Amino acid sequence: MKIAVCDNDRTAVKQLVGMIKGMDIVSACKVYYDIHEIVEAVKQGADYDIVVMNIGGAGFDGIRAAKKISELDADTRIIYMSRYTEKYVQEIFLTPTNLSGFLVKPVDEKMLKKNLQKVMKSRKETENRKLEIKYKNEVNSVFYEEIYYLESMGHMVVVHTKKGDFRSYGRLEKVKESLPDTFVHCHKSYVVNMGCIQKIDKNKIILMDGSVVPISKSRYGETRDQYSLYMEELLMMLRSGEGKKEGKKGKEEPQ
Repeated sequence: MKIAVCDNDRTAVKQLVGMIKGMDIVSACKVYYDIHEIVEAVKQGADYDIVVMNIGGAGFDGIRAAKKISELDADTRIIYMSRYTEKYVQEIFLTPTNLSGFLVKPVDEKMLKKNLQKVMKSRKETENRKLEIKYKNEVNSVFYEEIYYLESMGHMVVVHTKKGDFRSYGRLEKVKESLPDTFVHCHKSYVVNMGCIQKIDKNKIILMDGSVVPISKSRYGETRDQYSLYMEELLMMLRSGEGKKEGKKGKEEPQ
């Protein structure tokens, strides 16, 4: 992970950087002593997984800087640190940022590591739910649940999503290997997200957005079976959730 530390307390920074550089989960660490410098760096394209930001101090409005960083880069996570927790506890929740943790100064090394590991775990879970789409010099990441269907067009794959269409060079069969089992290969040229299916007819699938995708005769039976299994598992999950709710209600004492 790439980390930036921003604090005008040079003694505290030296101590913190010493802890960070000793952790194998960190690949790079950049120091800023001025909030304007780090905001400008992110504006110019500096890319950090985490920014550990001091909240306050004379002329040091870390909360406002963190808000700006979150607006510039939605993927950067913020970890605040301060000696005065009670002073800022209300404001940190009133100002929207990608807040992932809070450290009390002087920073405890174990708490620092726990906070960094928490962000790393969260990022991995998020990345595991995304499809990376490469086209020319552009790379886009789309959540699986945002995809309606994928379509093969010659030497390209078009990914139709709720945000629009994305193109990528490659074979549909190869892209399908990176998708979860909630996607069904209904036609040699089409792969559909079963979570977006509205209806299946004999030769076509109608999706929630009104799109129509063909089903080939050779894949019709397999498509129906996969979708039936998907719906059964979905119903089981819903019933299980309802059962837990009923169980809680049954345990409640009469008023």
